[in-house]
Parts: sequence; structure tokens; C-alpha cells
Amino acid sequence: MESIKIAILEDHSVVTEGIISVLKTNPFFPVVGEFRTGEELLRFLEKREVDFLLLDIDLPDCNGLDILKEVKEKYPKIKVVIFSLHGSRIYVEDALRLKADGYMIKSDPISHLPSVIQAVVRGEKYISEGVSKEALPFSPFQIEIINLLILGLSQNEVSEKIQKSRKTVEYHLNQMRTKFACKNNNELISKYQKEIQK
Repeated sequence: MESIKIAILEDHSVVTEGIISVLKTNPFFPVVGEFRTGEELLRFLEKREVDFLLLDIDLPDCNGLDILKEVKEKYPKIKVVIFSLHGSRIYVEDALRLKADGYMIKSDPISHLPSVIQAVVRGEKYISEGVSKEALPFSPFQIEIINLLILGLSQNEVSEKIQKSRKTVEYHLNQMRTKFACKNNNELISKYQKEIQK
């Protein structure tokens, strides 16, 4: 078995130390870099070769899914497994759409990581058993709209941002409000945020 050069992007040092303590028992899993920010990782990848990246979503300087997208565009051979607190199906679907090779929840035993790495390097997809089986009944387009509202954009600003008419935005919001039995957008946002935390 050839060694698999591993990078870790995780902003909590205690978590990183736990990961490294598991991996260092296997000589085929050298950790070549550990990073706290997306910027540090991207600078490193310009100079060094990496086979596998363990990537958190919640980072101090950016969203891990944006890093996933950039890494897969620039370095398609790197296998990337998301390592996150979020077990909602919506996060997993977003990650897979951006070509993640796996999704591991932080509540999973860290001792599973070596077998996850081996499976993903073999070309398999890995999805944690702890991922919520309930998929939200919204399309990716509708999720984009509600996420922009959460960021504080008005409906007019959302329509400009996604280059669709105000009427189209309102149509999709109405569909979402109906599915979640909500009277207004504030109620919709509140219910949506509770769902993605499940």
C-alpha cells in the first residue's frame, strides 16, 4: 500500500490533535499539513502535493464548501471528505453536488477515519450513518433563495442577485411557505433553520 498524504483543515486544535493521534498509528497515513483557515490550506496546495483532505465546513475565514469547490476545480485528484457537526441531509447534498468524496459527522467515532480514508481512496463514496434521512422538500434553487434571505437580502435584492424576476422569487417563496405551513418569510426562515440543525 502506498502512503496517502493527508491534509486537515479544522479550526479547533483539540479536534485536530485527536485526528492526528489516530492517523499516526498507521505509517501509510502521513499528515503533511494541518490548517486553521482556508487561505492557509490554499497557499499550501500551491506548493505541496496532497492525496486526501479532511475538511470542516465552519471555518473562521470562509465556508468549507467554498474551499471544497475551489480544491476540486484546481486539484481534482485530491479526495475530499467533509468533517462536520452538521448532520442535516441538506449539507450532505450540497457537499456531494460540489464533488465531495465523503461526508463524516464529528459525532462519529474518530477511530473510523482510517477505513473512511481507504474507502474513499479506492473510489468509493462514504456517507456517515448519522446523516439525517429526511431530505428537505426544496430544490437547490429554492434553497439558494432562502439562504440569501437569511443573509439579510430583501426579495428585490435576491431577484437581482440570482438574475430572476421578483415574481419568480415570490412564486418559489410561496411554494416553500406552503410546504412548511408558514404565514410569512420570517416564519419560513425560522422553520428552515430548525430543520437544517436536525
